Amino acid sequence: MKKVRVALIGCGRVARVHADALTALEETELAAVVDIKPDRAQAFSDHYGVKGYTDYREVLELDDVDAVQIATPHYNHAEIAIAALKAGKDVLTEKPMAITVEDMEAMIRTADECGRTLGVIFQNRYNDASQAVKKVVEEGKLGAILGTRAFITWRRTDEYYSESDWKGTWDKEGGGVLIDQAIHTIDLMQWLVGEVDYLEARYDTRAHEKIDVDDVAEAHIVFKNGAIGCVYANCNYSYDAPIFLELHGEKGIAHIIGDKAIITVGNKTMTVEQQADESSGLRYWGFSHKRQIRDHYRAILEGRKPTIDGREGKTAVDMVLAMYESSRRQAPIYFPYVPGAPSCGRRKGCCCSD
Repeated sequence: MKKVRVALIGCGRVARVHADALTALEETELAAVVDIKPDRAQAFSDHYGVKGYTDYREVLELDDVDAVQIATPHYNHAEIAIAALKAGKDVLTEKPMAITVEDMEAMIRTADECGRTLGVIFQNRYNDASQAVKKVVEEGKLGAILGTRAFITWRRTDEYYSESDWKGTWDKEGGGVLIDQAIHTIDLMQWLVGEVDYLEARYDTRAHEKIDVDDVAEAHIVFKNGAIGCVYANCNYSYDAPIFLELHGEKGIAHIIGDKAIITVGNKTMTVEQQADESSGLRYWGFSHKRQIRDHYRAILEGRKPTIDGREGKTAVDMVLAMYESSRRQAPIYFPYVPGAPSCGRRKGCCCSD
């Protein structure tokens, strides 16, 4: 079977999950590793038996690299992805795909112009619980979705933020609990419920004195199908609680609680638990990086679009960025999200419509 030869760019905390998947899958070959810190690049090079580099531009010139997988800090996802696409490489990047709408649109546009594949990691869609809920939603077993709510209550200490110079900053991380921790559950919510009509949110920094981003946030969301939702995110909790996501339909209710789904339709309840742990990292990263990575490269080999391409990966980031803007402006934000657009959404008959 032909393999996609992949260079892993970034050898930090989550990178081992990526490298382990790339070496285990029959669809891929780990061809090179890159990190700006020589000791980390060398450690990965020694462990995985591939050449290490300290400048990602070097691997973009290699003929034996077909694709790059990006596991670097948020702020340089766009720069690396665009350079790789222009060099003729396919790209799979960790979430968030970028921290501005402008950068995300540039990534999508470049992939289209260069005829390359762009994918974004949202591995929790591939969890058994998520797949089970998606199936009953698509089959109509819950009926029309009336409401949804999500709680993401984790613990991130001051040490977590001080271990690097980019976490806890607007210009490099792009935000706090919403863009880093809650974004996975926000992605699941919109994937399961549907497109957003508008939202209103508030955030604050309550417990971390050395950061200027959100460590607590809440959002009220109205979807285009009429469903109403709420999100509460907090990284000041006493421990990493399982994520909680509920969908309330006309015919039933579905819950995702950590790695378990509990689905009730009528007087019947079904429980779905994770059957295979394919992770090699921290439990809160989920179980399914390997599943998504496999799907992404199979799509490339089969000449089809990956399940989570650039446009799909942009959706949850748009929601998070809209939440930040809503809080700053103390106003609702309408979709499709355009930064700085009138808070009334330029709807027909509104005060600023033509």
